Amino acid sequence: MPGQDNIITFGSAVPRRSNISLDVNGRRIAAECRKLIAQTLPKLMGGLFENLDDALYEMANKSDSNTLQNIYFDSMRELRKQRNNIDRSFNQEILRTYDRFWETGEVSVSQPSLDELSRDTEMALLDDEELEDSLAITNMASKAENRFTRELYAMGQRFAYIIGGGRIDERFAQQSPLSPAVLCGAFQVAMSSVPVELPVKLVVYKLFDRHIMHFIGGLYDEINILLGQAGVIPKLTPKVRRNPVSPAMVRGDGGESQLAGESSYLADPASQSAYTTPAQTTDVQGEVFAALQQLLGVRRTRVSDGMTASSLMVTAPVGAVPMIDTGELLGALNAIQQSNVVMLPQGRRVTQALSPDQMRAQLVSDLQIASDGHVTRALGDADNDTIDVISMLFEFILDDYSLPDAMKALISRLQIPMLKVAIIDKNFFSKKVHPARRLLNSLAQAAVGWNDTGDRANDVLYIKIESVVKRVLNDFQDDPAIFSELDDEFSAWWQQEQRGAQIAEQRTNQVTRGKEQLRSAKQTVISELNKRLDSQQVLPEAVMSLLEDGWKDVLLLNYLRQGADSKEWRESLEIVDRLLWSVQPKSDYAERQQLLRGIPELLRNLRERLNSISFDQHKMARLFKELQNCHIGCLRGGDPNLMGGAGTNPSVSHEVHFPDSQIVSGYNTMRQVADDAADEHDELSLQAGDLEIGTWLEMQDGSVKNRVKLSWKSKVTDTYIFVNRKGMKAMELTTADLAKRFRDETAKLVEISDTPIIDRALDAMLTALKNTAASTASA
Repeated sequence: MPGQDNIITFGSAVPRRSNISLDVNGRRIAAECRKLIAQTLPKLMGGLFENLDDALYEMANKSDSNTLQNIYFDSMRELRKQRNNIDRSFNQEILRTYDRFWETGEVSVSQPSLDELSRDTEMALLDDEELEDSLAITNMASKAENRFTRELYAMGQRFAYIIGGGRIDERFAQQSPLSPAVLCGAFQVAMSSVPVELPVKLVVYKLFDRHIMHFIGGLYDEINILLGQAGVIPKLTPKVRRNPVSPAMVRGDGGESQLAGESSYLADPASQSAYTTPAQTTDVQGEVFAALQQLLGVRRTRVSDGMTASSLMVTAPVGAVPMIDTGELLGALNAIQQSNVVMLPQGRRVTQALSPDQMRAQLVSDLQIASDGHVTRALGDADNDTIDVISMLFEFILDDYSLPDAMKALISRLQIPMLKVAIIDKNFFSKKVHPARRLLNSLAQAAVGWNDTGDRANDVLYIKIESVVKRVLNDFQDDPAIFSELDDEFSAWWQQEQRGAQIAEQRTNQVTRGKEQLRSAKQTVISELNKRLDSQQVLPEAVMSLLEDGWKDVLLLNYLRQGADSKEWRESLEIVDRLLWSVQPKSDYAERQQLLRGIPELLRNLRERLNSISFDQHKMARLFKELQNCHIGCLRGGDPNLMGGAGTNPSVSHEVHFPDSQIVSGYNTMRQVADDAADEHDELSLQAGDLEIGTWLEMQDGSVKNRVKLSWKSKVTDTYIFVNRKGMKAMELTTADLAKRFRDETAKLVEISDTPIIDRALDAMLTALKNTAASTASA
C-alpha cells in the first residue's frame, strides 16, 4: 500500500524458525522450482509491457480533455523509462520471499486485508486514492486465489512435504511463497515508486491481472508437474496442465510450453524417486460424469406405471429404434438456443424461467423422439445422461433461494448452451475451473444481492447479465472459448462494481460510526453533568447558564479529542466540581478562606477552556460578573441565592441538554425498548442478536422485497446498519426490530455459500442419486 508498510504474516500460529534444514533432494527440488520461477516471471511481465503502450494510447484517445490526454502520454513515457526498475523490483521481491520461505518457513506480503483497509479508513490513515489502490490489489489477489484454489492447495501440500522431509508439515501447508497475495503485493511495491496518477496505475494493474495473474495458473501447473515427477506426492494431482499458458511462454509451432520442458531436474531418474510412495497416481477430481452416469442407470431401473425414468423417453422403446447422433442433437439444441434469443428483447421483462421440463418437451418434439406415446427414435446413452444431468443441475439452480426470481429467469436461458458444452466436453463436470462453469458461477454470485426495482431497462447489473446471456445465445456454436472471454470481461466489470460498493459501504459505516461516537460522547457528557447537578439542592442561574451554554461543549470536545481516560477530560470535570462547591453557602471561616484563594485559578481555568471553544466573549463577561455576585455572597458567609443581584436566583432546571436531539429521553426510551426485548429470549431474538456482519437478508414491506446486507452493528445503541449491493445505506434496525421482523416473516435469511453454485448443484445431485441407489438396493 502506498505510503505504508503493513506486513501480514500468513499463518501467524507458525512459530518462528531461524533455520530449516532440507536434505540434498529437497534443496535440489527447491532450486529447480526457483529456476522455473526466475525464467517464467520476466516473460509474463514482458507480455504486460508489450501491451501497455496500446492500452494507455487507447485511454488517451478516449479522454475528454487535453490535460487527461497529456497525463496518459506522460505516463507512457515514464513507464517506459521505469520498465527495467519495475521488472527488477518485482522479480527480486518474489525470489526474496521464495528464498526466505525455504530458510524460515515464513511468508509475508506488503498487502493489507480488507479488514485492515476498513480500520485504516476509519482512523483516517488512508485517503481515497490509497484505499482504491489497495482495494484493486486485494481484489485482484482474491480473484486469483479463488480461481487457482486447487493448484495452490497442491503446491502448498508439496512444499510442506519437502520441508517435513517426507511428511506433510501442516504448519507450512497453508502458506505459499507464490500465492496471488505475494505476487500482487510484490507488484504493488514495484509500482509504488513510479510517479504516475492513480487512473494510470489502475490501468497497469488491470494489465497485470490480464497478462500475469490470468496465466499464473500455468506456472502453478508446471511447478506441480515438476514436483510430482520428482516424487513429491505424485498422486495428489494428475500430471496434466489445466490452465492456459501465456502467449509469451509458447515457442515453436507446436505450442509447447517453455516451462517444465527446460527443467533439467525432470530428466534425472534418480531424483524422481526421492519422495516416491508405492500408491498409484489417481485423479483427485475423480470421474464425476462417470459416477453420475452409473447412479442415473440405477435410478432408471425404478419403473412406475410403465414409465421409464429417462428424461426423453415417454415409454420404453419396443425393439431396436434408430439412434439420433450427437450432431443432430446439437442442431436441435442450436434451434432452441436461437428461440431463446427472441425471448430476450431489449427493455422487456423476463419473468418466466426456462424449466428443464420445457427443454425436454421441446427436444422430444424437435427430434421426433415419440409418436403416439411410443419411442420411435433414441439418443445415445452418453447424450441422454448429459441431458439428465444438466436438467437436474438447472432444477437445483431454479430452486436456490439465494437467487432472485428474475435472475433465475435470466440465467435459466443458459441451460441450452451449458448442455451443448457438456455434450461437447465431458470435462465440464469434473473441471471446476471450466470456463463455462466459471461464467455461470460468476453470474450467480453477482445476482445474489440484486433487487428488482421494476426498472430493469436502467438497472446496470440486470443489463450486464442480460448482455452476457445474449452474447452466449447469439455467438456460441461449438467453441467454449467464448465463455472464458465473457467470464474475464464480466469478472473485471464486477470487480470494479464491487470496489465501488466497498468504498461506498466503508464511507457509510464511517458516517454511522461518527454519528454513533458523537451520540455516545454527548450521552457521557450529559450523564456526568446531570449526575453532579442532581446532588445540588439549590443552584444559581449563573452556574446553570455557564454549564448549559458553554461547559458542556468544552467537555464534549475533550471527550471526542482526548477520550475519557485523558488528563484534559478529568480536569474539566474537576473544574465542574470546584465550580459547584464555590457557590455553596460557606459558614466556616476556613472554607471561606479556601474559596478566596481558589477563585482566581477557577476563573482562569474557566476562561481558558471556554476560549478553546470560541465562546462568546460578551456572554462570558456577563456570566463571570454574575458568578462574582454568587462568590461575594458565599464569602460573606451567606447563601448566594438570597443575596439578590443578577445570576444569583435559584435555577428552575437542574438538567443539561444538547439542543439538537433528545439525547436523554431518546436514550432512555431506547434502553427501555432493549430491556423489553431482553425479556423475549426466544430463538428468533437470539438469531437476531447473533447475526454476523456480511449476512444477507430479504426484507419484505408489503409486496416489495429488498435484499440487504448487514454492514455494521453498534455496541452502544444496539443498532444494525444494512446496505444494498452498491454499499449504500438501505435501512437501520435495532435487534428488537429485526427479531420482530423474523417473527412476522418479513425478514428471511438468504443463505450465501462460499461454494460456487454449480459445485453445490453437483454435490446435491450426487447425494440425491446415491440416496436413490441406496433405497433401490434395500428395496
